[in-house]
Amino acid sequence: EGITIHPQFAHFFLSFLRGDYNYLHMLSDLSTLDPTLYSNLMFLKTYDGDAEDLCLTFTVATDDFGGNREIELMQNGLNIPVTNSNKRRYIELVAKHHVCDRLKEQSEAFTRGLWDVIERSWLQLFNEPELQVLISGASGGGIDIDDMRANTRYAGGFTSIDRTVHRFWNIMSSLSDEQQGLMLRFVTSCERPPPLGFASMNPPFTIQRMGILRDSERLPTASTCFNLLKLPTYSSEKVMKSRILYAIESGTGFELS
Repeated sequence: EGITIHPQFAHFFLSFLRGDYNYLHMLSDLSTLDPTLYSNLMFLKTYDGDAEDLCLTFTVATDDFGGNREIELMQNGLNIPVTNSNKRRYIELVAKHHVCDRLKEQSEAFTRGLWDVIERSWLQLFNEPELQVLISGASGGGIDIDDMRANTRYAGGFTSIDRTVHRFWNIMSSLSDEQQGLMLRFVTSCERPPPLGFASMNPPFTIQRMGILRDSERLPTASTCFNLLKLPTYSSEKVMKSRILYAIESGTGFELS
């Protein structure tokens, strides 16, 4: 559909895609999926007191569309208390539920679809980090500013030779790779440039003029559905850069103006 995305998969899910997940790593993988739950399980593992005092059973609580229910981790788990003698088994089953069982249906559907397109043996040629790069592209590396500039459109009275536009491109060239990615994500919702270049971006990257009377009047804003940057006519390049950096690094949403 011509939409650029940058999916980031968990390490263990990439192993699922390769078809050779090591189930001995479930507990350590849980730390990347739910750090709080992992910390709680580690507390239980090293707990010196009587585990029965914690009033745990072989169940996990789940919230399905606002409805709370308990899932038994083993047969009759609701009536089996966690004790010092079985707490390791409880920890293993909780990790298995969250890393494997809870995601089983979705993971299997995803992998079946992927394996219909790409042979599983081909995916096994890559380790997990390499597979992530294969799916999402390499992170970092900056943006081809010349290509971006050559394929940018202007609106609201801006032209390619406008002083404000010239300042903007000077700023873009001076930003770090990370800041350039933040700028692109601010406007397009994805920090990754189009794989086929900015000429393939649809809608095209566009800068729209926003007239202001004072530099403090407004910040740069964007309409990500249209890849549209609404750029105020700041009084200097220094002011524009500071306002752009504030906007792209704030991590806020529609309330920013």
